[in-house]
Amino acid sequence: IRNTYCHSSQNSPEKSLPISDSPQLLLPKPDFDNIASGVNASTRNLKGRYCNLMPAQVDFPPVPTFSFTNLALIKDTTEAKKSAFFMKTIQGSLDDVIEKKMTITYEELFKSISSTNKILLLEGRPGCGKTTLTRKISRDWGEGTILSFVKYLFLIPLRQFYKNPIIELNTVLSHFRMAALEKELLQSEGEGVCFVLDGLDEYSVKFSTQGHSWFEELLRGEVLTSSTIIITSRPNASIELRKHVHTRGEVLGFFKEQIHEYIDNGNPSKATKIKAFLHSHQNILHMCYIPFHLVMIMFIYDTCEEDKTPLPKSETPLPKSETEVYELFTRLSLVRYYTKIGKDIVLRDLESLPSPECALFRSISKIAYDTTTNEMTSISLHGMHVEFSVSDIANLGIIVVDRKAGLSGGETILSFAHLTNQEFLAAYHVST
Repeated sequence: IRNTYCHSSQNSPEKSLPISDSPQLLLPKPDFDNIASGVNASTRNLKGRYCNLMPAQVDFPPVPTFSFTNLALIKDTTEAKKSAFFMKTIQGSLDDVIEKKMTITYEELFKSISSTNKILLLEGRPGCGKTTLTRKISRDWGEGTILSFVKYLFLIPLRQFYKNPIIELNTVLSHFRMAALEKELLQSEGEGVCFVLDGLDEYSVKFSTQGHSWFEELLRGEVLTSSTIIITSRPNASIELRKHVHTRGEVLGFFKEQIHEYIDNGNPSKATKIKAFLHSHQNILHMCYIPFHLVMIMFIYDTCEEDKTPLPKSETPLPKSETEVYELFTRLSLVRYYTKIGKDIVLRDLESLPSPECALFRSISKIAYDTTTNEMTSISLHGMHVEFSVSDIANLGIIVVDRKAGLSGGETILSFAHLTNQEFLAAYHVST
């Protein structure tokens, strides 16, 4: 969604592209003489890599999502007092963190991290902004605004290790084309190194306090003992890790005021109408505390408004249940595919897809079911009984090529736009 919607013009939704076709945003060239004076070429290369990770400004939303995301510092593991702030963080899901916590800003959080504060765990429910936050952390380090004591920062989405789950230091360094640094990092025990590890819950091997892999020893603070580790996870996947961390925080997503501000900036001419609809449908408003859901709903509304809707005229622009949100978003993604190939189509439901796209979509739903039941978020077609090619599947726009999956052994790796989309399509497969 970040690439299909946020990089497209608010006034030209028909120009939205599948992730696999998304253009790279061009940002001003970083001034490395000021940003990285006194550091070596490897550090400059890393900083340059991260400076272009995220746009400083996009057409929609006008302000990047991460500037709205709320953070909390989890103070201890005792039962939380039911403060007003604590109650705002509870959404009634299995991913709620029922512990004492206090609000903290992004700037305050990173001022508290020093070279002696080794492991920071950031928990949060799916779609709350954890991955976006890791990209911001990496970009801000590249621009020299945080983690000034860090010489090398390695951003590693853990789902990249789908094919080769055993993570070793030389594997990581080779991916960044820095294998020659291994001796230096081992001798210094990782001093000046920061590993930003995104998605412990997406790692294909469950973290163990008894494991002997280099990765598990790193997370327990037993190797590269002078390095800094920032790791994100759903709360239910990080229970075993918590005893090893020095600081634990929560990525909370949006509160009501951020939802309103996001809508006001995203579609000013329709903001009042959208907010009125959400407040009259509290179940949909409740979804919007997750930024990913709000972006989906804004995309649906912007695509369906006025006379340009690709849906039957009898339908309202906004859905009225969580299932309708995902169903309508999926339908509009498919319509976008037909627009791209020059076909005008009014898609009444997912069952009315023309052939051969109907068979392709059913195959993708089956893939979603197989991967969800096996707790996988990265997809390799190797070994799967799929009659369609990678390009066929990716072109439909529901599954996309994971261009950052270079640690998986060179094989083409696919992924859904988000875990929650994958779970919806798995449920759709069961229902049909």
